[in-house]
Amino acid sequence: MKKKSGFTLAETLIVIAIIGIIASIVTPMLFGTTSDAELKAAWKKQYADLSQATQLIMVDNGGSLVRASQNSNSFRNLYESHFNYIKICNENKQEQDECWHAPGLFYYLNGTTVGSWQKNGYILNNGSLVTMWQDSSNCTQPVGTEVRCGGIYIDVNGYKKPNTIGKDIFGVHVLANGIKPLGIDSFGSWQSESNTCIQGATTTSNYGYGCAAKYLYE
Repeated sequence: MKKKSGFTLAETLIVIAIIGIIASIVTPMLFGTTSDAELKAAWKKQYADLSQATQLIMVDNGGSLVRASQNSNSFRNLYESHFNYIKICNENKQEQDECWHAPGLFYYLNGTTVGSWQKNGYILNNGSLVTMWQDSSNCTQPVGTEVRCGGIYIDVNGYKKPNTIGKDIFGVHVLANGIKPLGIDSFGSWQSESNTCIQGATTTSNYGYGCAAKYLYE
């Protein structure tokens, strides 16, 4: 007669408990990774669409954005025919039912809240939020060693969390001849990837700006 071996009830319960602990650790990590990947993919798509729209505007303006607009309202209106939007907003309209997050309801990557951004913008058909401003109609505003016309920020998943620069909010510099993502060193250390895109860091300079370039090119 051969003696049959098997698991006791206690051993089975221990194994189930261990599996439960591992699942509780791994599952949030998997869902977090998926979410991050989706946000990065959405940003790449939004950047491509924004770049194409800017190129078309340049074609309509003789190949440059110089003097394509005279103020922030007309700068916003340049993109109107190139965006599929459900709402368009004027400057100083930043309530939650308008086109951008209200003050204190969105965040820098270091976890601190962002104050009011009094800009023009859109809510796009896909739910994304767009806010933009003009620095110079001649596109001569110095930023680092570059010059630009203005800037644009996009929250790629709208009012859904995390509402954080460097996670679902990304920005671009608008130049006379196109756009470039925040994070390129020549625009200054205030937005460089090495200083401002450090996930988990709470340092003052870790605003999240540089993630725009990092995630496009990684």
